[in-house]
Amino acid sequence: MNSTIGFWGSPTSTVDWCEKNYEVSYYIAEFFNTISSLCLVCMGIFGSMMHAKGFDYRFTLCFRTIIVIGFGSILFHGTLLFPLQHFDGIPMIFYILMLFYSVIENKKEIKFGNWFPITLFLWGFIVSIVLIFLGGYYQNKIMKLLEFYIFQGSFFLISICVYLHIIAIVINLKGEKSIRALMLRGTIIFLIGYLGWHIDYHFCEEMDKILNPQLHAWWHLTASYSSYSISLIVVFDRSKMLGKNPKIKWVYIILPYVELSEESLLSSEATSTERVLLMQKVSVEN
Repeated sequence: MNSTIGFWGSPTSTVDWCEKNYEVSYYIAEFFNTISSLCLVCMGIFGSMMHAKGFDYRFTLCFRTIIVIGFGSILFHGTLLFPLQHFDGIPMIFYILMLFYSVIENKKEIKFGNWFPITLFLWGFIVSIVLIFLGGYYQNKIMKLLEFYIFQGSFFLISICVYLHIIAIVINLKGEKSIRALMLRGTIIFLIGYLGWHIDYHFCEEMDKILNPQLHAWWHLTASYSSYSISLIVVFDRSKMLGKNPKIKWVYIILPYVELSEESLLSSEATSTERVLLMQKVSVEN
C-alpha cells in the first residue's frame, strides 16, 4: 500500500491490500493479485468443462460463478476502483448461497418449495444492495469498516453452514476414501491460504520491512483450489444420491473431477432426447 498513482488514478475501493500499487505495471494497480485471480477463472472453466454432461445444472452455475469471481477479482485488483470492487465480492455471496442450496436440497425429493431458492436469492440481493450503499461512503472510516465486515460476516456464516453439511456428507460416505482425502486436502489448503489472507491484511507494515511474499495472491490460488474441491464433494454426493455411480478421477494427480458411469450418462442423454421429442410433438400438435 502506497501513494503511487497509476493509470486508474487514486484507489477508491474500501480496501487496499498489502501489495504496493502500480509497482510492476503502470496499468495494473496490484499486479500479483490481478494475475493470480486467473486461478479462479481457470478452475471455474475446468469445473464447467469436466462436469458439463450428466450433472445438475446447479453445479454448472456454481462453476461458472467461480469464473465470474475470477474476472471480478481481476477488475478489482487491477484498478482498485470502488465501482468494480463488488464484481469480486457479490459473486462470492451468490456462489456460497448456491452451494448452501445444494447441500440442503441434496435428496431425490425436494425438501422445500420454490420459496427456498427465492429466499436465498433475495438474501444475496439484499446483502449486495447494502454493500453497494455502504461502500458509497468509503471516505468514512466507520462506514468503510461496516461495509467490509458485513460482507465478511455474511460470507463467513454461510460458509460455516456449508462446511458443517460437507462434514455430514463425508461422514455418510464412509466407504469413499477419495472423498475424505479430497476434503482433507481442500481444508488444509484453505486454512493455509486463509492464514496468509489475515497476515497480509493485518500485518502489512511488518512484512514490508522484510519482504512482501504476496500472500493475498497466494490466497487466490488456495481459495480457487479449495472452493473447487468442496464443490466437488457436493457434486459427488448429489450424483451418488441419484444413482449415477460417481467416481473421483485425477488429472496429473493435481486436479480432481467427478466421473459418472457410462450407463448413467447414456440414461441422461436418452432422457434429454425424450424431452426434446416430447417438446417437438407438443409443438406440432399446437
